This record gives sequence, structure tokens and C-alpha cells, in this order.
Amino acid sequence: MFGRTPDLPRKLAEHLPLDSYRLVLALHPNIGQGHSSWQLERWLDDCRNAGVHVLPTEDLWQSALVAADLTIGDHGSVTFYSACLGTPLLLAEAPEDAVDPDSPIARLLRRAPRLGADPLGSIEQTIADHDPRRYADITELATSLPGKSAETLRALLYRGMNLTPPPRAAAFPTLPLPALPAATPPALSVRVTAGAVTRYPATPQPRWDDAQLVVHADGADAGLLELADVVIGSARTDPLHWAGVMLRALPGCQWVATPSSDSSWLAASASGLVVELTADGVPDAFVSLLAASDTAPPPELRLDVAGHVYTAKVRTIRSAGP
Repeated sequence: MFGRTPDLPRKLAEHLPLDSYRLVLALHPNIGQGHSSWQLERWLDDCRNAGVHVLPTEDLWQSALVAADLTIGDHGSVTFYSACLGTPLLLAEAPEDAVDPDSPIARLLRRAPRLGADPLGSIEQTIADHDPRRYADITELATSLPGKSAETLRALLYRGMNLTPPPRAAAFPTLPLPALPAATPPALSVRVTAGAVTRYPATPQPRWDDAQLVVHADGADAGLLELADVVIGSARTDPLHWAGVMLRALPGCQWVATPSSDSSWLAASASGLVVELTADGVPDAFVSLLAASDTAPPPELRLDVAGHVYTAKVRTIRSAGP
């Protein structure tokens, strides 16, 4: 899949609302072996910039499969294991000539649905229509000894070494919860309508005519900063000074915001308004809400993000004016 459509993860991310979907990419380890880890990392930069979580180690695919609501795959074993878990499945590639036509994976390739031209529609429809037992007659061929592979393999290995197995029972440890940093796109296309915000990774063309371009100051394309409607910064020792510098340097920018403490953000507008935001989540989305209004904000704001309503307290530090 990655060899034929290396830009597929990025394109998927650009079609899926950022606050409703999380994409995790699990690559076969031989890809890095064949092309060098440096080359692979350069190919993956676009994925990460679109907010895709690229698993840093190959063994994390197991945890990702357990967590997944849907798997998009090819003829690889990870796709088959996902079907074994009863997870909804879409095929991005199905090269039947690459596998034994009588094998279980070949049967799965012939039956599983394909990813359509409308990725969001394909994903939502597949999840809605899925029956966890849909592929049971195929996935039951994965093993003739379900739940017994640990003891069977250990006995085989010790017998091959002519050693006595340990007395304790063979077992598999539970999978770890991966400690992965959030994959945040450095630039977002944001639309605010009636107290709700919808966010996508920014593409070369705005998703909507009235979209805000929200750009993170650290790590974004320098050219995007010149076009930004809203600029988001990292924590600063003097956030008010930083805000003034950014607004003077970027005359087209309407709002800038940055964390000012562990619990609050400072946001400033080109009109001179400066406020402190204390939100119970997604503070950067509240900045987009501020930027969509021409009036001074009330003491409390409410915002719908992917069906979840967040609130924020607003304290005016300086009113708008010359």
C-alpha cells in the first residue's frame, strides 16, 4: 500500500475532520531496511504535517490494532489480524497475485470492501454496516490452536534445544499503552459556524471560502505565517511581548495566542484586544471562535468541537483600541 500510494495517509488526513478522527500509520519494517531510515523519515514528513501518528517502533502495531475503529490495509498480515479482531476493514490495495489464491488472506482480499473515492463516506459507511462476524469463516483459519500458541511454541523451541521448559505456565503479557506525543498539524483550515468549529489539516487550497488559516509559529512553513489569520505559539516567559512582536511582524494576522501558564492562554488581536482564556479543553479552537467575532467576548464561551461542548472563561486584560 505504501509503495503504490505513499501519499495515501496524508490524503486521508486531509479528508477527515481533525477532532473526529485520529490516523495511525504502521509500516512494515522492511520498508526502512530497503530504503534507509533517513529516506523513509523524509517521505513521512508530509504525513506527520497532516497530523498522522507514525508509529516509532514496529511492535506498537499490536496496540494500534486493538484501539482501532477501522483498519485500512493491503495483503499484509496486519490487515488479516485486524479482521481476526472483528474490526471493520477497508482495502487500499488488494494484489491477489501476490498471495496464494487458496490462502485465507486471498479469500479476505476477494471479500473485503475497497476504499472509495470519498474516504470519509467509505469509512463512516463501513463502520456503520460492519458485522464483527463478517469474516469469521476466513479468520478461523488463522490458527488451529486459538489461545494456545504461547505454550505450543515454547514447547517446540525447548524440544528443539533438548531442554526442559520452565515450570511456570506460558503466557503473553498485556500490550502496553503507547506513550505517543500528539500529532498536531502545524497548519489548520478552520471553520466556525454557530458556536461550532470544524478543523482539517491545511492544504494548499482553503477547504472553504470563509476558512481561517491557523498556523503554529514553531515548525510551520514560513510562507504560511505570512498568510495566517491566527498564529498559535508555544509557552513563553513573556506572552504579551511575544504577541505584540508577532502582530507587528505579520500585518495580515488577526489574532495570536500562546499558553501563559499551565491552565490559561493569552490571546491578542490586531485591534488591540488582549484576553486571558481558561478553557476545559481545545484552547486553540477557542481562539478561532474569538477570531470569528467582531465584538468583545463575553465572560464565558461555549464551543462545540466534534459533538463535544467545551467551555472557557474569558478575562479582558486590555480592550480594543488604538
